[in-house]
Amino acid sequence: MNEKYTAFCGLCCIDCIPSNHELFNIVQNLEELLSDLQFDEYSKLKAKNNPVFEEHPTFIKVLKEIESLKCSVPCREGGGKPECEVRNCVQGKSHLGCWECIDRHTCTKLNSLRLIHLNLDYHLDLIGKYGPNNWFSKRKVHYRWQTDNSK
Repeated sequence: MNEKYTAFCGLCCIDCIPSNHELFNIVQNLEELLSDLQFDEYSKLKAKNNPVFEEHPTFIKVLKEIESLKCSVPCREGGGKPECEVRNCVQGKSHLGCWECIDRHTCTKLNSLRLIHLNLDYHLDLIGKYGPNNWFSKRKVHYRWQTDNSK
């Protein structure tokens, strides 16, 4: 796999929900279809007999928030959050990624990622050992709630 998919923080961009182009295509198509069908008006009528349809505006807000997560390109090519403090730190230290930093085990900038990505430190160790091009086949699950360790 290509080094460009190894994020500065040690995540594999391909495994990340914001990089899932199929998801964002479906969200966009669903938004367009609902709009074309004027589903907002339909849901108001349906809500008279089924109160769950009163939540349609919230559903649309959630779809828009999902859409806002989209990452079109890997962070190494300018994707990700523009204000990413991890990327800014790595670049400020002239490192390729956090795996090169001696302070990474105690780095508080990675704490929010550690909450979601159970194997982040394991992956950083892999990248340090095998390099940003060669660690992919050894990685474990991306998100904390995933249980398949077959990767």
